[in-house]
Parts: sequence; structure tokens; C-alpha cells
Amino acid sequence: MKALVYRGAREVALEERPDPLPLPGELRVRVSAAGLCGSDLHVMATGVSSVPPPLVLGHEFGGTLDDGRFVVVNPMLACGQCALCARGLTHICPQRRVLGFRQPGGFAQWVVVPRRNAVPAPGLTPLQAALVEPVANGVHAWQRAGRPLENVAVIGAGSVGMSLLHVLVQRGVQGIDVVDPVPARCEHALAAGARRVGPRLEGAYDAVFDAAGTEQTRRDALAATRPGGSVALIGLHDDTLALSAASLIVGDRTLAGCFAYTEAEFAEAIELVRSIDAPWAEAVPFAEADRAVRDVLAGRAPAGRIKTVFRFDA
Repeated sequence: MKALVYRGAREVALEERPDPLPLPGELRVRVSAAGLCGSDLHVMATGVSSVPPPLVLGHEFGGTLDDGRFVVVNPMLACGQCALCARGLTHICPQRRVLGFRQPGGFAQWVVVPRRNAVPAPGLTPLQAALVEPVANGVHAWQRAGRPLENVAVIGAGSVGMSLLHVLVQRGVQGIDVVDPVPARCEHALAAGARRVGPRLEGAYDAVFDAAGTEQTRRDALAATRPGGSVALIGLHDDTLALSAASLIVGDRTLAGCFAYTEAEFAEAIELVRSIDAPWAEAVPFAEADRAVRDVLAGRAPAGRIKTVFRFDA
């Protein structure tokens, strides 16, 4: 089979690899589409010690089982036995692993996954299947922010921000402002249901979602949240967090970290993605995947393309 193999910082190559064979309790998936995530790009661009090469990355994907059923793969692997798993919090299981970071992922024609992680998704298009994972992140962030229904802001109109915007619109949230410094991204957000778009926040919001994750955007998110409101941190561009404790405490504001999603939220995302219109996601033939990655890393991707999705033709 063909696989896109990460071999070190800024080194990726399409290679021939043996077709994987499922072990007991596993299923084999013929990949139909796989999304290129910002975390994949971070690994490819810089090299990360916790993700040793060579490895097939890719954790946003769906495809067909040997029996013809279409599935979306939940990449969060959990032990299923600890106290957190028993409470349905599999995404924060102390023994969790993620397909595409700890074992081969979806940037290949075939992949084997645990049976539990192959979630039936009849009727989804391949592109929709590749967007389930980021939409699931949006579902989780909305839950963590207390399910606000009006007057919210999203910082960052990248893949995560646009997926979150879809969740908010589908959940009937009124008054959604989106900020991003890139005009083309703002245009996509406006078309997808944002009330206002622009390069900076204006006003005081019941909830602010930071999908960018820089030191400055976290400060901006807190500053733009009304007393008693919620700040939801999703993006992880910078590791440093420097916020005003007085603003949090005296303002009685809630600060929520938002990581991944539960299995129930992943299933919810499958239903929500059926209505997504994502002209900001562009499908690229898998045969061109290595070149596409290099273009994105070099900043040569088209201005209107927020998300790159690899398309695997039958």
C-alpha cells in the first residue's frame, strides 16, 4: 500500500508499505479521506520527541471496512478499565494513546484500528468523515464552556475554529463573532454563520473560545469575557499561560481547558457533520500528499484553503 511517512523534521515521503493485517479485536479500514491537522503539521515541521519517526501520521479519517460498511475512526485509544473510562471520560484516560501519534494512523491506504474505535457513519461523504474529529473538538469545547446560547466569540478561524463555528450554529447559538487576521478566513466564517468578523474582538461576551492558543489570544479572550462568563481554551500554539488571577477571581469567570472529546461527543459530531458546508476544506489526491504537505509548511497553500484533506480514490 501507499503511505505518507513522517521521517523527521520537514521530511515526509510517499512510500510503499505492506498492507496491515488486523489482530483479534481489530478491524481493517480502507481509508477514503484523511484530514491534515495542525498537530500533524507541528510534528512534521519541528520534530517532536514524543512522536519518533518513522511513522504514518493522521488521526482525522474515515473509510470502508472489509464488509463494505462506512466508518469514521475515533483516534482516541483508552484502556476502558480505569475510573475515568468508567465515567465515559475516555479522552483523558491516563493510558490513552492517539492513532497517528503512538501507532500508525490514517495517512495510508489501509489502517487497522480497534473494533470499538470504528464508528458506523452510513451516508457520510469522505470529506465529511475527515471533518468529524475537529467537529468533535468543537462539541467538547461548547460543553466545557457551559453550552452558551448567545453572545459568544471565537478567536481563530482555522480548521478548529471553523468546525466549532459549525457546532455553535447547529446548536442555535445567537450572536457569534469570529476574529482572525486573515481576510479570506473571515469571509469563510461570515458565510458559515458568524454575526461579525474582523481582526480583533469588540465587546463583552458570555463565552470566548480561543482556538488560536497564543499567549496574546488567551489574554484577549479573558479580557473580552464578561463577569460570570466562560473562557474556553482550545488552541495550543504556545505552552505558556499568563493571565490575570484578579480578573478571573474578582470577575467570577470560568476558565476551561478543552482537550479532545468523549465517545458520546464523537458520535454527536458524526450527526452534526452531515449538515456541514465546508468550502474552506480542499481535497487533494493522496498521490500528491507529500507535495501538498511541503506546500503547506512553506506557506504556499491557496489563501482560501483552511483545511487540506487527502482524498483516496478507489
